[in-house]
Amino acid sequence: MNSPILEVKNLKKYFPINSGKLFGEKTYLKAVNDVTFSIEKGKTLGLIGESGCGKSTIGKAVMGLSKATSGSIKYQGRDINSYNAKEMKEFRRNVQMIFQDPYSSLDPKKRISYAVQEPLYIHNIGTPKERLEKARELLETVGLSYYHMNRYPHEFSGGQRQRINIARALTLNPELLVCDEPTSALDVSIQAQVLNLFKQLQEKFGLTYLFISHSLNVVKYLSDDIAVMYLGKMVELGDSNGIYKRPLHPYTQALFSAIPTEDPTVKVDRIMLKGEVPSPLNPPSGCQFHNRCPFVKDICKEVSPELIEIEKNHKVACHIYKDGWTSM
Repeated sequence: MNSPILEVKNLKKYFPINSGKLFGEKTYLKAVNDVTFSIEKGKTLGLIGESGCGKSTIGKAVMGLSKATSGSIKYQGRDINSYNAKEMKEFRRNVQMIFQDPYSSLDPKKRISYAVQEPLYIHNIGTPKERLEKARELLETVGLSYYHMNRYPHEFSGGQRQRINIARALTLNPELLVCDEPTSALDVSIQAQVLNLFKQLQEKFGLTYLFISHSLNVVKYLSDDIAVMYLGKMVELGDSNGIYKRPLHPYTQALFSAIPTEDPTVKVDRIMLKGEVPSPLNPPSGCQFHNRCPFVKDICKEVSPELIEIEKNHKVACHIYKDGWTSM
């Protein structure tokens, strides 16, 4: 096993909430609550879960855009919280982010040529001629042409804009890309093109991806490993094939049962979860999924389960497996 390029351990990110009272008790929104994972160089970890489960917060913490409340985020063996300003700037050369919205990610007043070259200006890399040539090469790499360089963002479709964002993220030759739902704002046909592009770029440049998405089919197509989030906690972690063949956590099983089948005549037993997703301001005690779980036991309401390995390369946080009861 290769040493991981990214190691996240016991990551917590709490946001203080103003109670509105002068002497009111301070409360916290627990966006990410004790999450641990790692990614090997050249691999893809897919991070999935419902909206509001903390996926994007993890991505921003990994980028250093949002300081963690506690825990460590190690890139190449060193915690990014220990970086000084110069080291953080170097870190940003090696780790780049692609955002969800391809429309607001580009400055509408700047030509595409400038957008792709801007990282080179910031890091003072190359001559003007070399920067222009680099931008041209990258645009062609992502499927655009050199004559697009002098156009403005409003002259492109959503899929083309996301290709431009990908080209910009590759400008500094990064090793790790944090992709925050980069295809969710695109039409399905365009999604397929962009996903194929991600695969091609990974093979060509040896990239490592932290791929955040709520689309299970997207994650299945790209990921070597999958992490399932629920209400700020990781409930299941393992290799992609293992989780798709045999999801262990009741929440993961419910998610996967909702995947549309290729054959519409095939009947699928959909698992319907009851109740609402609790507020992260006031999460349930014990297992945070217990109020919606069809297999809930008394211990689930009192004790939060740990993420433990049940099978090789397959971990789950559920009392059902810890106590030896697996008849689900």
